[in-house]
Amino acid sequence: MIHWNFTKKEVVWTIIAIILFGFITGISYKNDTITIDYSLSSLIVPILVVLTSILTKKIIGNIRCIEIEHSVWKFQRWGWYLRSYFKKPFPIGLALPFFLSIFSLGIIKPLAILQFDAKNIPEKRILRRVGRIRKMEINEYDLSITAASGFYALLVLSIIGIIFKYPELAKYSVYYGIWNMIPFGGLDGTKLFFGNAYHWIVLVILHILLLIGVILFV
Repeated sequence: MIHWNFTKKEVVWTIIAIILFGFITGISYKNDTITIDYSLSSLIVPILVVLTSILTKKIIGNIRCIEIEHSVWKFQRWGWYLRSYFKKPFPIGLALPFFLSIFSLGIIKPLAILQFDAKNIPEKRILRRVGRIRKMEINEYDLSITAASGFYALLVLSIIGIIFKYPELAKYSVYYGIWNMIPFGGLDGTKLFFGNAYHWIVLVILHILLLIGVILFV
């Protein structure tokens, strides 16, 4: 059984992420005026980038025997003490990208919007025994491989944008990857960094090199 279907909440958050992505990438400051290039065609890149990342992680997560669900990036704990947390998670994935892009007049384009949570699929782990039974619970390696797959997919998508002379796709695929690679909170970068720091370093280098290539040659 394939466990990579979308829940209703996940569909809603995916649509919100795409709309916010389009707003952030469309805002700019020209002639002392903030302008927003926001149309149906401007959502093509956000749709391709967000869905490529999500679907890749869902497929790889299924292979790793976990079912993942995406939601807005949430922030709850703000200190080391037990009382240092919000009663309800704060949707930092909505507030930070929106206000930072506004206050920076479109210069900064923060694309850290979504995070994913994982649920174990124990029956699939039992079926996938090879010589010995795999670890029966979700482990950091499962999460890191799942997160890494999304970053590799974005690199491929950026290269496709370069090949087909689609600079916006090439650029924002890398931007999205770099922002989400930050090892903070529930972002994919946290799961990758604490699951396999070496792999995280390699992907950071690859994203930076590709970003330089996009800036110089696209």
